[in-house]
Amino acid sequence: MIGYDTLHIVLEDVGGTSRRASILTTLGSLSGSALLRFVGEVDGDHRYVGATFFSPRGAVPMAPREEWAPGLTAALQGLRREIEEHGWEYLGQGEQPWDLYYRRPRWE
Repeated sequence: MIGYDTLHIVLEDVGGTSRRASILTTLGSLSGSALLRFVGEVDGDHRYVGATFFSPRGAVPMAPREEWAPGLTAALQGLRREIEEHGWEYLGQGEQPWDLYYRRPRWE
């Protein structure tokens, strides 16, 4: 029988992944910037990790945009290309440009 795995692309604050990462990101980043990346998750497990890029950190959290977070588009395109090369089929998009869903057959 064939089942399907579902992959979801999410935006991750690299500094928020661990205390050590947070300290290194703060010390190595531009003033007031967050180091972000896109990850492809299946059931909460990271399967794919995209390139990092900086985005300004504001008093009110806002979704990053290419205009002020250069590299966002290239990072997302690179991750999508890798995912699709591994046989994942695009399913659809949520509210954000990176809120993407894919599926791939899983033999049970």
